[in-house]
Amino acid sequence: MKRFLVVAFLLALSACGAVPQPFRDTSKVTTGNLLLDVPTAVGIAVLPVHGLPAPLDMQISRAVAERLQAAEIPAEAVSENRGLGFTLQGEATTQDPNAAEVAVVVTWTLRSRRGGNASDPTRTFRQVISVPRTVWQGGDEMQALRLGSEAGVAISDLINGIAPPALMAAGAPAPAMPAFPSVSVKPVEGAPGDGREALRLAVLQALTINGVKRDDVNPDITLTCQIIVTPFEANLQKVEIAWRATTRDGKDLGNVKLDNTIPVGALDGTWGPTAFAIADAAVNDLLTLLASKPAP
Repeated sequence: MKRFLVVAFLLALSACGAVPQPFRDTSKVTTGNLLLDVPTAVGIAVLPVHGLPAPLDMQISRAVAERLQAAEIPAEAVSENRGLGFTLQGEATTQDPNAAEVAVVVTWTLRSRRGGNASDPTRTFRQVISVPRTVWQGGDEMQALRLGSEAGVAISDLINGIAPPALMAAGAPAPAMPAFPSVSVKPVEGAPGDGREALRLAVLQALTINGVKRDDVNPDITLTCQIIVTPFEANLQKVEIAWRATTRDGKDLGNVKLDNTIPVGALDGTWGPTAFAIADAAVNDLLTLLASKPAP
């Protein structure tokens, strides 16, 4: 059992910037605190495909978002990302847009709003498509649906750690994804406000973007979480968050804990960025815990 005290989990005492909701009228946090730059909502913002003419650029992005939704991946086709956790951007290049059949290469890049780094890697692949010139110039919902669905399937696989070799950038090897067991993440027991689902979804997204495959039917590992809130001082309460990993045959793989002291009632409403701050604080230790059981 490991125990982690994560000061950036909820509050820091030094002053620099206003704490995002739900911490109105509470203490300030340092500029390095995770709460100052965490997504405000679960999901992927699918932007219009740069380099494609309108309306085809948005038609394809809508089709990609619909295909991701069908795979139970929260996604929305938008003109810009105003708060979703991840951004999916397609960059199109073509050699002869005036040909009867326009050959297009779309490079899709999936990245966290916090940027690409060791803990938030970008994921990229290449899609080669061909569209009639009339579609290139005026768009077509059916053609866009076909092309967007193809990309959506590949992106779903990419999120789940299955890199589609045929769609990878030319000359680039498929990324080496860690071999994690499949996981089912259960609702958070004892969570106030909307934390029961908000934290579950934030943790699920943090795991899947790191190559953990979700399986709610027959998972290798079931991840449960419990929150215990106890009085601390007059206007403060102690919050303990504990994740437990259990194997398919009922064995306890281990657990990860976070705790901190926060103002009374700070988690009673909408969690928003707080769910992502907690997921960010725990994900590396959860991945280490999952990696201790070899994937089948």
